[in-house]
Parts: sequence; C-alpha cells; structure tokens
Amino acid sequence: MHAFRRPIFVSETQKNRSLKVWINKTAVAISIGILMGASSLKAQQVWPGDVNNNGIVNNVDVLFWAYAEGAQGPARATVSGDWAPQDPPELWAATFPDGQNYAFADCNGDGNVNSADLNIIRNNFWQTQPMVSLDEFFTGTVGQDPQLLLETADPITEPEATETASLSLGSEQLQVDSFFGIAFSLKFDTLNIIPTDGIGPDDGIEFELANPSWINDPMGMGTNRSEVFFEVMDDYAVAQVAIYRGPNAGAASGFGEIAEFSIVMEDIIVGLVELETDSIFLAGHNFEGVEVAPSRLKFATPEDSLLLQDREPFLSKEAINLYPNPTNGWLTLELTDNGNEIQAVDLYNAQGEYLGRLNAPRPANAARFDLGKYPVGLYMLRIKTKKGILAKMAARI
Repeated sequence: MHAFRRPIFVSETQKNRSLKVWINKTAVAISIGILMGASSLKAQQVWPGDVNNNGIVNNVDVLFWAYAEGAQGPARATVSGDWAPQDPPELWAATFPDGQNYAFADCNGDGNVNSADLNIIRNNFWQTQPMVSLDEFFTGTVGQDPQLLLETADPITEPEATETASLSLGSEQLQVDSFFGIAFSLKFDTLNIIPTDGIGPDDGIEFELANPSWINDPMGMGTNRSEVFFEVMDDYAVAQVAIYRGPNAGAASGFGEIAEFSIVMEDIIVGLVELETDSIFLAGHNFEGVEVAPSRLKFATPEDSLLLQDREPFLSKEAINLYPNPTNGWLTLELTDNGNEIQAVDLYNAQGEYLGRLNAPRPANAARFDLGKYPVGLYMLRIKTKKGILAKMAARI
C-alpha cells in the first residue's frame, strides 16, 4: 500500500499536533508564497463548486467539501453560487492538504461550509474554468493494494433485466486502515444499459450505500455514518461517485461491501455488458491518499455466455488441493499446475453468505488461510486463478 506523494495537512482540530508534510514542488511553492507575504486570495478568484480549484467541478470536489464541512470564515462580498469568478475574502484559518484555502469550500460565499455548498457543487457539476489541471489519481495494483471491487452473484442477464452489482473496498489481507472518503468513476456501457433520466426506478444506473456496512451504520447515532454523492453523465458514459464520512463520524477501518449498483438493460443486448471502476481517490481520516486498484465486471446473455467462460474457464477439481481438510485452523491451498497462479479467494458460508475476499500474495502457486477465526461449519472457497476459476468446499472443526 502506497501513499500519495503530496503534502498532508492535519485537520483544523489537530493543527497544534504533529504535522506530517511530504515536501514536493507544490508545498515549496506554497511556503515561498506565504513567506513573501501572499496573505490573501486576491490573486485568485473563487469559482463556486471548484473546491480544489483545479479548473473543473467533479466528485473530488465533494470530498474536499466534506473535509471542510462545518468550517466558518469571512464571507464574500456577494453571496452567489453562479458559475462565474467571484471576488474572494481574506484567508480562512484552515487549508487543505495541497495548501488550498478553505474559502474555496464556501461555494455560495456566506461564510459557512454546509449542505448549501454541496448543492452548488451539484448545480455546477462538470463546469470548467478556462484552464483545467487534471486531478491526480494513483492506480493501485491488485494483490498489493486494496481493490474497489465490482462483483455479481450471476453474470448471466437478459434484455430489460435489472441487475445488481455489489461494490466492496479492501479485503481481509488488504484492509483499509483509516477511511474518510472515496471518489471514483464508474464507466458503463451506453450500448446495452438504458439512459438515466433521473426519474423513478427505471433509471439506467442507480446507487445506494450498503446498510449496514463497515463504513455505514445509521443506527450508530452518527459515530459510523457515511453519505453519498452520485451523478450520472450518460453523454460521457460515466457515473461519478463520492462517499464520505458524515458529520461527527470518526475514522472507519475495515474491508468488505460498501455499496450496490443497480443497472437496467436495454431491450436488445449486443455482446458483453461491462462496468468498470476508475479514477479512484481514497482519502484517509486525515485526508492522506492511498492507492486503490480498480476492477471490471462483465454481464452476458445466455447466448453470449461463452464470452464470459472464455475469459474465466472452469478448472477441473484436480487443479487445486486443500489441506488439511477438515481443519481447526490454517488451510493450505495449492495449485497442481506450477504454471498457474492464485489471484483471489472468495469465502462463503454454508448459507451462501459472502464473508470476504482473501487475497493471496502474487505471484503465488500456494497460499495459507486461517479458518480458525470462523465458526465451526462448512465453507465454500471460490478460487480465481490466472487460468480459470474453481469452487472448493472446506470444513472448519
């Protein structure tokens, strides 16, 4: 797991505590500017909604807004959320990790960072300034970094069907140590998924947080609650998502399912239907960045199911050995083909409930997993390898 090489700012409530800063050209430039007396925002103008001031309003701005939510500072002379350059006030007391001032999170200029500013982000979503600097995303590696994983219980679909895809973050082997929020894009297939009109249950793509999950438990009275921002842009074949911790929610650590997508198929399906997570920005509780691996999910009609099987053929039962089985602790998984490689292992109980993903170190021809922490009973392991997939039963005694 690797952190972004960018300056890290500890939140306003922690500003008198230890401050960890990774020096790069941006941080040096900011420091020099302050030392030279650049104590106001007059050299820059605020474009309402572009919280990180990179020239475009998108889901990353939602994370920046959420990090500053609740802050107060000098109001602008004109309270407005119109997409036009606004004359800024003096500096606020706090800044973001990249040195950007909190005044940019006050999208409507009233001196408060609150839900009204989030509405401005939504109203101005995808607007651009004359100059745009692209957001910086660091793509993680499957097996080395946590993965933002799309999965489905059944990849076979049919015209006009509504299908669901679960979204999980991290695994038992690669957990997320500190979660504040995540912004990512879902790329989708405009040929086979109906457009989203924003009205009713027939939208092409819908999204909701898992309830409960390791990042969201509304019964926790705010101590473990997340919020979601979701915007679909059919013309760009992308849905932009931001998930962030709710007010008063502390740090969250863990792994597993966090949300679910729902998609509606067209009345004619051509070939494979694909979804893909991309452009991922995962922010820890102190807004430090973490690399995350993307994923891709495919659906197909029964007539085109061979397209799926060609990509993930089923292995023979002799291809994988499990021992000792039954076990009261560690279970060894071994591939009989030395040229094959374990990629991931999904664990289910006897009732078919998904318990999590056990990522093996890669490349690996064998791996050990601890079943001792699970209750006595039967378990199914869905084992994905470089050459195909296979389900195996294991007993915990």
